[in-house]
Amino acid sequence: MRSSARGLVMKSIREYLKRKPGLKGQILDRGELKRVARACGLSPQEARSELRKLGFTLAKNNHGLTMWMKQAD
Repeated sequence: MRSSARGLVMKSIREYLKRKPGLKGQILDRGELKRVARACGLSPQEARSELRKLGFTLAKNNHGLTMWMKQAD
């Protein structure tokens, strides 16, 4: 049953990101990540783990801020 619960969490993050087109596959690692995690009922650490599973990687933007970026399919 645990694996199906994880599937629901990933769907929850996926659905949240679909409803927020302004994020455009890029999420700042601090405030925006906390907002996503809170909306999905996760801790920031759990949200980071789920973002990795959804194909996001951690990188720095042109301003030196750490961001989660969706890899091209």
